[in-house]
Amino acid sequence: MTAKELSETPKKVKLNELKALGFIIFLLFPIVTATSISAYGFVIWMIQAFGGVVAH
Repeated sequence: MTAKELSETPKKVKLNELKALGFIIFLLFPIVTATSISAYGFVIWMIQAFGGVVAH
């Protein structure tokens, strides 16, 4: 551990953890979710475009 890490108060650590949690919940998860759903839709679209619609 560095001297800076040792000098941080528990209040600052908690604030940093809450900021990280907010970043993950409100920014990272929605971006990852929207990207993965869009990529899945694009893959399905390309399969149908080049392979035709699958018969049932």
